[in-house]
Amino acid sequence: MNFSEKDHVQIQAHHLYPEEINRQIKILKSGLPYTKILEAATPANGIIKLSDEKADYYTDLFEKNKNQYQIQKFVPASGAATRMFKEWVFFHHNYQPGRDFYDRFVRKNNLTTFESDLEDFLNNFPGYAFYQDLMTAIQLQEPGYFQLDENEQAWQLIHYVLSDDGLAYARQPKAFIKFHRYSKDDIRTALEEHLVEAAAYTASEQQTGTVEFSISPQHAASFNDLTDQLNPKYNLNINSSFQKPETDTIMIDLETEQPVRDETGNLVFRPGGHGSLIHNVQDLEADLIFIKNIDNVQKGTAQETTLKYKKILAGYLIDLTTKAKAYLEKLRDEKPIHEDLKKIEDFAHNSLNIHFIEGYETLNNSGKRQYLAYKLNRPIRVAGMVKNTGEPGGGPFWAKDQNGLKSLQIVEKAQIDLQNPKQKTILEQATHFNPVDLVINIKDFEGHKFDLQEFINEKTGFVTEKSYNGKPVKVYERPGLWNGAMDGWNTVFIEVPLETFSPVKTVTDLLKPEHQ
Repeated sequence: MNFSEKDHVQIQAHHLYPEEINRQIKILKSGLPYTKILEAATPANGIIKLSDEKADYYTDLFEKNKNQYQIQKFVPASGAATRMFKEWVFFHHNYQPGRDFYDRFVRKNNLTTFESDLEDFLNNFPGYAFYQDLMTAIQLQEPGYFQLDENEQAWQLIHYVLSDDGLAYARQPKAFIKFHRYSKDDIRTALEEHLVEAAAYTASEQQTGTVEFSISPQHAASFNDLTDQLNPKYNLNINSSFQKPETDTIMIDLETEQPVRDETGNLVFRPGGHGSLIHNVQDLEADLIFIKNIDNVQKGTAQETTLKYKKILAGYLIDLTTKAKAYLEKLRDEKPIHEDLKKIEDFAHNSLNIHFIEGYETLNNSGKRQYLAYKLNRPIRVAGMVKNTGEPGGGPFWAKDQNGLKSLQIVEKAQIDLQNPKQKTILEQATHFNPVDLVINIKDFEGHKFDLQEFINEKTGFVTEKSYNGKPVKVYERPGLWNGAMDGWNTVFIEVPLETFSPVKTVTDLLKPEHQ
C-alpha cells in the first residue's frame, strides 16, 4: 500500500521501512504456513536422558572450566502481569456490592481462580508473599475493613492488589511482584529470585556474574530503584535492555484488512512478541548465556535441583563447543579426508543432530569439508525438556527447517495444523514440553559473534486475532525467541526434572506448595 508523508515519518521513527510494513500486511492478510512436524522428539529419539554418572561429569566439567568463559543470564521480563491477574481484574471491574460473591458471580462466570468457599478464599490470602504490603495499604485507607462483610472484604483485597490505591500489580511487570516469603524481613520478588539463581552459576571468585533483564521503557526507573537496593547483596552486574522499536509490528482491521490507526490517524504499532528479543541476545557479549523466563523460579531448597541442572546443561554445551571448535580448526587447517572426515561426520550427526543434504555422499572431499564447516559453524543451544504433564507451551519435535532438512525444533501448538490427522497424532505422541530452560553459545569457533538474524525462519511467526478499542484485529508476532528465531541453530535436548519448572501463570500458582 502507499503511505502518506505522516506515515513515513512514523515508520522511520520505529527504524522501519515501508517495505517491511508491506511485508507484514501481506502476512496478516494471507497468513503463515504451519510448521510441518515429522515426529515427536522423545528419549528414544532426540531427547538425551543422562545417567547420574554423566550428569556428574558435565557438572564437574562446568565447575572446572567456568572461569575460562564469560557467563551471563538473560531473562525476558518486559511483559506486564496483566494475564497473571486476569480473573481478578475481571472480577474487580464487574463485581457489584451487595450481590453474593460466589454463587451469583464466581460460579456464573466460571472464575476457577476463586476457591469454592468464600471463607477459604479469604483465608488463603495470607499465603501470598505480598500480603503484608497489602494489609498495610488497606489499613491506611480502609480502617473499617474488618467490619465489612465477606463479600466486601474480598473485593477490597483484590482492589488494593490491583489498583494504584494499593500495590498497582495490575500494571506492574511480573519481575516486580513479590513471589516468595522466607521470613518477615526476607520477601523476594521474581526478579530477586533470578538474581539468587544467577549468582550461583554466573559468578565466582574470579569473575563477577552478569544478568540482564529485558524490560519496558516505562518501568526503567522502577527497575533501577529495585536493583539499586539489591545490588549490594549479590556478586552480579545487573543490566537491562529494551525491546528494539524496529521489531514492532502493525495490526490490520479484521473486516477492512487495512492497517489499524488511532483516533489521530497514526498507525498503531505493538511489540512484536518475545521473538523480537533475538536482537537483545545479539547484543550480549558472553560466551555462555543462560535463558529463562521471569515467572519460572523456585524457592529455597528447591533451587538446588535447578542449579544442578543449569550446570549440567552448561557443561554439556562446553563439551559440544570445545569439540566443534577442534573439528572446525581441523577442517580449516588440515583438510581431513577418509577416517578423519568420518569422525567429524559422526560428531555432526550423532552429537549435534545434524542431517545432511541429499547427495552429500556424492561430494568430493573438498565439498564435504565445506559443507561440514557450514553446518558446524553456527550457534548452539542446549535446551532442557521436562516430562509432559499437560502444561501449556511448546514441545520438542523433529521438523523441517527453512531449508527443508530434518532438524530438532521447539514448536508451539499454534504452529501445528490440528486439522491434519497425521500432524495431530504426532502432537499427541509428544512426551515432553519446553520449560524455556536454555544455555546457548552465539560465537563462532574463532570467537566472533554470529549474525543471529541469518538463522531466523520468518515463516514461523504467528498471526492471531485480538481486539483494539473493541474492534477485532489481526496481529503479527515475530518468530518466537526459542522457536523460529533459532530455527537454524544446532540443537540438543536434555531431559531435566519437573521440579525445575515452577511457572507462575496465574496469581493462584503462588499458593502451590513449591512457592510456599
